[in-house]
Amino acid sequence: MIRFDMNTVRHAARTTLRLAMSGLLVTGLTVNVQAQERTAISGTTVSLTPLKGFAPSAKFAGLENVEAKASVLVVELPPEAHPQLSALFTNLETAKTNFAKQNITIDDAEDIETAAGKGRILTGQQALGAATFDKWIVLLKGAKTVMITVQAPDDSDLDGDDVVAMLKTVSLGAEPTLDQKLAALPFRVRAAEPFRVVDTFGGLGVLMTVGPLNADPKGQQPMLIVSYQTGGQAAAGQLAAVGEKLLQTTRGFEKAEITKRDTVAFAGDKNGTMLSGTTTEGSARKRFAQYMGLGADGRFVRMIVSADEATYPSLEPAIKSIADSIAFAK
Repeated sequence: MIRFDMNTVRHAARTTLRLAMSGLLVTGLTVNVQAQERTAISGTTVSLTPLKGFAPSAKFAGLENVEAKASVLVVELPPEAHPQLSALFTNLETAKTNFAKQNITIDDAEDIETAAGKGRILTGQQALGAATFDKWIVLLKGAKTVMITVQAPDDSDLDGDDVVAMLKTVSLGAEPTLDQKLAALPFRVRAAEPFRVVDTFGGLGVLMTVGPLNADPKGQQPMLIVSYQTGGQAAAGQLAAVGEKLLQTTRGFEKAEITKRDTVAFAGDKNGTMLSGTTTEGSARKRFAQYMGLGADGRFVRMIVSADEATYPSLEPAIKSIADSIAFAK
């Protein structure tokens, strides 16, 4: 499950990292490995020469081979995240232990030279339901900390040497503008004053706040996060149950008191869900709301907002405006 942390952008990045580690796409056929022309991954610093059959995805930052159910997922984190992740990638036993928590078995690690400089690649497998997927995960450093995950069914024709050759073509450019990163998200959203956009994360979510701080470790400012998850996580009729489970596993909301449950129109879903109530963060009593809307193939968008009880009522018009603006990109 995705877990949201309302305190800092860094914690939002950790959410994206867990999603990247757990994988996005399931089931599979075969892959043609003939290379194509260099492609820039929209909303990121990454460009690479993909294998034949892979095209830019409208669902996440990266590429996908729809026929093969294979993916190339790009996750970019703050540069400060690199030392911590580098330690995880460098030591094979540490990598095995940490990725095992995501049900990923790491078999090997090696250094590779890419167009962006030296990288560290982990190879392994992950069981997702009845299927097993081969995975290649590379860590690079540029203006951002970059992690690229390649995933394909283990019975596909995708060859490990071809994957490594593709990853060696990766180059890193300048960080895109905030507008470019927002345009690359798999959903559309507009901020409403007094909320402002802090940043996107991983090509899958956006963080907004009210106030001067971008990083707010004490949770003093109102925070609003909108994030997307691909198919396989929720089905029609299950969205409310999934939403409550997500809330219970969200840091700061484990003991949240839900005082209202509503069916609302959200992200184009006439049967979206909204939970609202109160939670305690430190000594502060806060109000929150969580919206979820279901799209095609079980993918969904989630918005969660939190603010002090005294402040929340004045923010409700802006919260509603932001919620009403959210729609799947395709």
